[in-house]
Amino acid sequence: MKISLTVLVFTFLVISSRTVDACSCGGHPTSCGSYLAAEAVFIGSVQRVQNSMMKDDDGHEYIAGQIAHVQVERTFKGIKEGEVVFRSGGSSCDAVYKEGQRWLFYAYYDKKSKSWGIRACDRSTRIENAADDLLYLQALPASAEKTRIAGTLSHYEDDPVKGFTRVKNIMGAKVKLTGANKTYETYTDKNGVYEIYDLPPGKYVIDPEIPPGLKVRFPIYYGAVDYSNKQTLKVVLGDKSCAGVNFVFSANTSVGGKVFGADGRVLPNVCVNLMPKDKTAADNWIFDCTDERGRFELDEIPPGEYVIVVNNDGEISSDEPFPTAYYPGVFEKEKATVLAITEGTLLEDYDIHIPAQEITRVIQGVLLYSDGRPVAKAFVEFEADAVKKGYDGEVHTSTDAQGHFSLTVLQGLRGRLRGYMYTYEGEYANCPQLDKLIRAKGGHAHDIGTKPIMLEIDRDVEEIKLTFPFPYCVKAKQM
Repeated sequence: MKISLTVLVFTFLVISSRTVDACSCGGHPTSCGSYLAAEAVFIGSVQRVQNSMMKDDDGHEYIAGQIAHVQVERTFKGIKEGEVVFRSGGSSCDAVYKEGQRWLFYAYYDKKSKSWGIRACDRSTRIENAADDLLYLQALPASAEKTRIAGTLSHYEDDPVKGFTRVKNIMGAKVKLTGANKTYETYTDKNGVYEIYDLPPGKYVIDPEIPPGLKVRFPIYYGAVDYSNKQTLKVVLGDKSCAGVNFVFSANTSVGGKVFGADGRVLPNVCVNLMPKDKTAADNWIFDCTDERGRFELDEIPPGEYVIVVNNDGEISSDEPFPTAYYPGVFEKEKATVLAITEGTLLEDYDIHIPAQEITRVIQGVLLYSDGRPVAKAFVEFEADAVKKGYDGEVHTSTDAQGHFSLTVLQGLRGRLRGYMYTYEGEYANCPQLDKLIRAKGGHAHDIGTKPIMLEIDRDVEEIKLTFPFPYCVKAKQM
């Protein structure tokens, strides 16, 4: 998937019904497990919030802690007060409360502060995300005496403005649960929740019906999981326990093609973005970079109208020796072809032909140890002494198994070519010359390089030799 880290973080926040947005959890708890573990379980509305604000190094304010006054609306376990106080810190593992929110709380009392709190990886969540839990809680005490498999089917899209946003719950969809001896079927309700009780303890594969035009973006497993077959995970149901899977769907959409340079050759390492026609999206919202054959694929695209952008930041470099361009091959955005994407749209061979580009030259050679042996999987870089504004004068590559390298560099640059590796003292056995170089740099781990070669890039260059000032050494055995 070609989605930004921000989307992944927000996905975790919304879909897994958690209270945190960048907190690592070792598995996902079930409704029955969270109910048993919590000291109190109830629905509450946030009446007022006191925020403790601080500033970061850049002067931006952030919430460093909160005191939230919550009115108790309905109790399922362990609390009799009509209003309680919650405290939270300012870390990524803490909830952020706002006045007017309604929450389902799996709460714990702190005697020292005389206030309540929730744990980072329980199922506390805003009420609009709690339909699965509420079915279980409202069926107590009978539901606690049975086995239960449940989850949700939801349609989410990576909106360019709102971020990862729920489009709708998927109602009326069939869900199959396959055990060792029998397959069971159930259907989702108006909230997209499926549930089934009284299944025999055992392992179950859960398969949802996939609505037309959508695909499973990812599943989230709750409770015990059998990972023995990575291709077909199973939930594990014990006696009087519960388990489940939430399925997140997105539009089954994609646009693919190749990027060709002005000379007709395919361009590897060129980054392609999809941008809404009339909206501003975050950089790298949906993107891909071309492979060695010049191919790209943009997928999981929300329905809408888009343009394909190449070299979005406009910086001219050796990999992208041209300014910002648009499909099918123009430099002016107003001349770009607009693509209309609907659910199920799968577009192929949408090739982009760059109309003009800077001249580039190829530098080829080999990286060697001082005894003449090739250096595999090390690095080679060219760094220009100076570049014009809007240009990038650095190029990096790695060597193959025979130590060969090839760099494409903008013509007209002047700069240094060198090979280098990252290593540390003791990584290689009986390698005193290398260890001496590392110690001379005054530390444990360092970038150790060859003597730079000065080049003026006005033609292709072949058979360059870069040599490390130490011989080949065998890596030390790891303890």
